[in-house]
Amino acid sequence: MIHPHYDIIMAGGGAASRILLYFMRLQPGFDQLQILILEAENRIAEKTWCFWTQQQHPFEHLIRKEWNELEFKAGDYTTRESINPYRYCCIHGADFDRYFNVEFFPAYPNVTLLQQKILSAEHNNQQWTVVTEHQQFTCNRLVSNAALNQPAKPMLQHFHGWFIEYNQDVFDENRALLMDFALPGNDQFCFFYVLPFSNRKALVECTYYSVEAFDPVIYQQEIQQYLLKRFGNNFRIYHKEQGAIPLQLHTGASDATPAMINIGQSAGMIKPSTGYAFQRMVEDSKLLAASLHKEQPLRRKRHRRFRFYDGLLLSIIKEEPGRAVSIFHQLFSKSSMKSILTFLDENSTIAEEAKIFSKLPWWPFLKRIKLNG
Repeated sequence: MIHPHYDIIMAGGGAASRILLYFMRLQPGFDQLQILILEAENRIAEKTWCFWTQQQHPFEHLIRKEWNELEFKAGDYTTRESINPYRYCCIHGADFDRYFNVEFFPAYPNVTLLQQKILSAEHNNQQWTVVTEHQQFTCNRLVSNAALNQPAKPMLQHFHGWFIEYNQDVFDENRALLMDFALPGNDQFCFFYVLPFSNRKALVECTYYSVEAFDPVIYQQEIQQYLLKRFGNNFRIYHKEQGAIPLQLHTGASDATPAMINIGQSAGMIKPSTGYAFQRMVEDSKLLAASLHKEQPLRRKRHRRFRFYDGLLLSIIKEEPGRAVSIFHQLFSKSSMKSILTFLDENSTIAEEAKIFSKLPWWPFLKRIKLNG
């Protein structure tokens, strides 16, 4: 049932909104809240989400596959390691959307999902007025995943992926290939990513970092050549996915206020140097759901030094992509996978970070510091 006024309106129905609702439902009185989700009619289905964890996960029931060993390749160099106690996990976007559309939303009639484009949102008289292309609503709180203060051309992590099946065993289903810099001499920062779901089935992605996405033909040619070189040509493609993730340093105010709550991209939940976001949104949503219930302001977990690290690395990737590949090579050859995952999770100590950086070439980082003033 559509109402003129809601307790909460969510601008955007993507993963960040759905994850927040998932944790809000655990709070007393959730079923008494009237919540409206407004999403564009042309919303793109979620892609494959990957993350690593040490504990039982809130979305354990949606995990399609997990790996306890990761691999890294750069040219002739290869390293394979157990990441125990971590698990590297994969959730298919289709499974994620199906769960919410088929199970979650029908179970909570107090949540209304409408496909309407938002034209404007204004705050006055202690409430929000949200105008869509078809009607007008008011609410006490607005939750937004809209990109705020985005540069005209942010760095993008753009990719195309093929879900493939070979007619013989070619993969090790117990080991995921995190990065394979398999294009020597390429003046772009590009790597391949392989997630084996069985010894014959896998997701193979070609990923680039740049300010512009490419013609789809380029990714297709790269994937085709990569597969022929690594695994042979006896495969079929049964699904494809593509995407472009903005990689930017979050500078806006990300703490939630009683009236306006930023989530997802607008709250800085996309890790600027890697594009990983799912687990960051999960951890953020846990805190946010609890603070909303208690009507307390949210103080998000932020460490400025990690924003500084991300900024340096993004700058090197943008200006010296070949140098960036060399840095990743040295990072994975001189530090353990577990220590790298802890660092990327922003759970490492300053001493652990100093140990990691001591094994990397210092000049590219010092150069970026000097250039950035």
